[in-house]
Amino acid sequence: MARNLRTITVKELIEALEGVDGDALVVFTTDYGDHCHTPQALPIKGEIEETTVTESAYSNSGFRIHEDDERDERDDDDDDDERETEKYLVIR
Repeated sequence: MARNLRTITVKELIEALEGVDGDALVVFTTDYGDHCHTPQALPIKGEIEETTVTESAYSNSGFRIHEDDERDERDDDDDDDERETEKYLVIR
């Protein structure tokens, strides 16, 4: 698992959705770090996939979602056995 990535499991997500109106709209939120730490609602396309997540110095969150068919040239020197292989559910 990517070190220090705070998230929930699919099981926990299913449990959280039990009893929720099936027609309720869904948004995700994040704190962009403004002065008041205003929760920002993020748009959702409704696309769901499994992918890998690795640490990244180029991301504000410190983590990077890998796209299908994507090979990061900076990873060329990495040993494949050391690369993160655990899958994460991504909702876009």
